[in-house]
Amino acid sequence: MDLPAAPTPYPFKLSSRLPIPSLPLDNPLIVERIELGRRLFHDSQLSIDNTIACASCHQESHALSDPAATSAGVNGQFSRRHSMPLFNLAWKDSFFWDGRAHSLREQALIPIEDPREMGESLDHVIEKLTADADYPTLFSNAFGSGAITPQNIGLAIENFLLSLTSYDSKFDQAMSGKAQLNSSEQRGLELFMTEFEPRSRQYGADCFHCHGGALLTDNRFHDNGLEATSDLGLFEVTRNPMDANRFFTPSLRNIALTAPYMHDGRFQTLEEVVEHYSSGVTSRVTLDPNLAKHPTAGLQLSAQDKTALVDFLKTLSDPRFIQN
Repeated sequence: MDLPAAPTPYPFKLSSRLPIPSLPLDNPLIVERIELGRRLFHDSQLSIDNTIACASCHQESHALSDPAATSAGVNGQFSRRHSMPLFNLAWKDSFFWDGRAHSLREQALIPIEDPREMGESLDHVIEKLTADADYPTLFSNAFGSGAITPQNIGLAIENFLLSLTSYDSKFDQAMSGKAQLNSSEQRGLELFMTEFEPRSRQYGADCFHCHGGALLTDNRFHDNGLEATSDLGLFEVTRNPMDANRFFTPSLRNIALTAPYMHDGRFQTLEEVVEHYSSGVTSRVTLDPNLAKHPTAGLQLSAQDKTALVDFLKTLSDPRFIQN
């Protein structure tokens, strides 16, 4: 674990509604490592021209996502996909829209060497950090060896990202009796949590199958019926034809802050997202079964119910997370 002589344990924060995550045993959360990771996350030295930091594409006011559909990288280039928000990552076991990274320490290093994003070599990053006035001390505080290596960069950023938890929205407060949803928000919640099953006279929106539970995601991959493009998602990693058009299901926490939506940022508003599920789902063999069971014309939600769903989704924002 290469811990410093006197590490300061970090008190991982979560609510009683969230399950206990499996934190990495070989990278315990310590204040010194988190602070190093925070510094690295905000440092543009990790890019080839010293202009792009991780925080450039993961902005605090947008729940650590990007308000642009694709993020600006070095040399006038842009990322291939929308930058995902970064919170409650301790409950995930695969990263990126296509799941190609299986740990945060692995994920953290990939954008550095991606020519569309930061375009830098890890060897050159090590040279820059070693020559920096502050980093030798920061690495010594976080690691017993004090070594400035790609592995330790990944571990430090992983530590920082694992500390980012979000669990105090209006919805959470309502669930604990500290706030009350208005009538439209309550109707939206009912739609969200109810099946669409006309045979049993249930006419919900079926959202909970992929976005249920306290995390508001199942942390799995689904084909949600978007009009297909050349980006085939999980298939590009697994080469399994049944994984075509399957992308990671993001949490709906802070969803009002993380526009635009979907892996390519094609929808600018929550209203567009709701309309997609109401009337715009494309049928194909890989479509998620919980969408494939719907009528060909879609759910055809009323205007009032679509508004109610959007009103409910807006209750999932966590001001404490944004402010901190």
